[in-house]
Amino acid sequence: MRKRKRQVVKKLIQCAAIIAAGVLAIILFMLAIWYRGKNSEPVTDEQVAVQMQQAEPLVIETPEAATEGSIRVYDYDGCCIYSYYGKIRINSDGKDGKDIDVEAIGYLEGYQEHKGESEAGNE
Repeated sequence: MRKRKRQVVKKLIQCAAIIAAGVLAIILFMLAIWYRGKNSEPVTDEQVAVQMQQAEPLVIETPEAATEGSIRVYDYDGCCIYSYYGKIRINSDGKDGKDIDVEAIGYLEGYQEHKGESEAGNE
């Protein structure tokens, strides 16, 4: 008889623990929803107006375009045969359907053609 009573009490305690855990989970879920709603975006027009007044203005900075640079011309072997250094002005970049037009005002350096090892040994 005592054994049966202990089993009944044990089952009641387990059921109470399960119910308590479920109630605690529901309470925590409701608290999470309340906290999220509390910290969400403003709902009323007044809240939106206050937030707009507090916002900082957006500043977009556009750096000045560079006017100097270099242009290198490579041959089919990948050797640089000409290099240009100085001012570059792009009159037309070809986006409008016209030919590309670039002016280069500076100096040009030419390089001697690089010979392979087999050609250098024949001289």
